[in-house]
Amino acid sequence: MLISHPCIQIYVAQSVFRKLEGVNELHTGDQQTLLLILKKELKAYSVFDLMKIQAHLEKNFRDLPPEYKQKLKQKLSEHLFVNFKSILHNDNFHDSQLDMELYREFLEWFKSRLDDDMPGMMVLYYLCALYNIFITKTPLHPEGTPFPGGFFVEKVEDRYYCPVKDNQKDNEEAICKYCIARQTDMDTFNSNRMNY
Repeated sequence: MLISHPCIQIYVAQSVFRKLEGVNELHTGDQQTLLLILKKELKAYSVFDLMKIQAHLEKNFRDLPPEYKQKLKQKLSEHLFVNFKSILHNDNFHDSQLDMELYREFLEWFKSRLDDDMPGMMVLYYLCALYNIFITKTPLHPEGTPFPGGFFVEKVEDRYYCPVKDNQKDNEEAICKYCIARQTDMDTFNSNRMNY
């Protein structure tokens, strides 16, 4: 359940962070342990919380061109719901060790965001991001996510490509550096370009 009071939001975020950090400290760096933590934390959220996040997305996207905004909102909302459901119901996967160096780096990045400006819904976003990065090894923006100029995240064979990956590599605020997607080769992308 999303709580609106900032002090409680920070406490909840710090509590989640300590549990995630426990995976590192207990040297149980496997996907199963992380997934169990994610499941437990996501059980605190409801469909109504997901609807609040959708409303927040709508507010953040209000200045985008209407057609692009609709496609982006649809893709990101769908991704959030799919991740939420998948985390709660994922009982059948091949367990393996986490990349602990990347995991520790992600946790440090996450910890640096635990301040008064962090809305409670961002915790849910980061939990889903952990699932994408360390469990399913899928991009943070799902395949087909549109970007301005007609670009989109795409999958070619077993690899994912993102048109803005390199643009975000020096942005400390961006989560993109943890994403498995590679930078799209813009020269070859134009032959498959979608019209947005």
